[in-house]
Amino acid sequence: MTHETSDVLIVGGGIIGLSVAYELGLQKLSVTVLERSQMGQEASSAGAGILAPRSEMEEAGPLAQLLLASHKVYPDFLRRVSAQSGATVDFNVSGLLSVALTPEQEAELERKKEQQASLGLDVQPLSREEALQMESCLNPQLLSALYFPEEGYLDNRELVEAVRLACARLGLQLVPGCEVLSVTAEQGKVSGVETNLGFYAAGCVVIAAGSWSGQVSTGLPYALPVRPARGQMVAVTMPAPPLRHVVYGSQSYLVPRKDGRVLLGSTVEWVGYDKRVTLEGVQQITTAALALSPTLSSSAFLDSWAGLRPYCEGGLPVLGPAELGGLYYATGHFRNGLLLAPITAKLLCDVIVSGNISRLLEPFLPSRFAPSLSSLPSRSATETFRALGRLE
Repeated sequence: MTHETSDVLIVGGGIIGLSVAYELGLQKLSVTVLERSQMGQEASSAGAGILAPRSEMEEAGPLAQLLLASHKVYPDFLRRVSAQSGATVDFNVSGLLSVALTPEQEAELERKKEQQASLGLDVQPLSREEALQMESCLNPQLLSALYFPEEGYLDNRELVEAVRLACARLGLQLVPGCEVLSVTAEQGKVSGVETNLGFYAAGCVVIAAGSWSGQVSTGLPYALPVRPARGQMVAVTMPAPPLRHVVYGSQSYLVPRKDGRVLLGSTVEWVGYDKRVTLEGVQQITTAALALSPTLSSSAFLDSWAGLRPYCEGGLPVLGPAELGGLYYATGHFRNGLLLAPITAKLLCDVIVSGNISRLLEPFLPSRFAPSLSSLPSRSATETFRALGRLE
């Protein structure tokens, strides 16, 4: 069975795929989103919705720049999505406390403070007493903390639903239960995809299938090294007073919700596509959370779940055009899919519509996995793809 032709096919209906579809829809392109399961019900709905580029960054490299750029455009992205969808998303710039319970953790906070200062970013060192004034539920034996005033959280499930509604109201086609098997091409250019529901035709395909992205056959001379990292989560009802900030420890985090829940996370487990919640995982999360906040011991247990984060070899996402004409990637975001959704959507939309490969995008191109391109370090990404006939 052959379906109606679209301008763009998006493989994957998580927050990344839906956000890219939304931005393309605003450009009046016809877009079809093909999702193997239900829209937004994999990693996008399994996380805690933390928006914390400063506390997440490990070094002042390309990923740090991408995280900060996405955080900057997030409020505008939310405003546009909410206006288009008519849905509200709980978005709270609560600030984030990063807590040290041991001398080793305190030394790590000192390193992070110096790093943030060198980048001109706002971070405030706190004594034990100052941290406990901000969150009385914290372990009274903590040594010190850092406060990141511009960090916060949103309700990721509300966001996914809002972007889905925005796409639907733009007239985009959303197809759940559609597993993409392979990308088809003619004369070096994409012609569509083969799926369990038949053939979908398009001259442009974006693979945004999260942990399943590497399973889509493309005909490229290299395999995309994306694999799943299971993350388990626990939800509790915390005794008064309510948690007001996101709290980071070295082994866990606590994230408030407006309804009084607190989300506890998370594990990172290399167990393939196994999404089961385990006693070991729940114990690991709760033990680490209790070390941060002993008052959690009287919390009511509400729920637990797991999701599969897409991790790409090297730790960087895969974004932008591949060597096959009309094929693009937007995957491998690991722990930062929700945070990076707005900037990923903008950069992918720019390159698809106008052929512009932003300097911000260049370190994340899939061509870094192609041995034939590794001998071209002096060329910019745009020059390389022009040389390959990839851009006009």
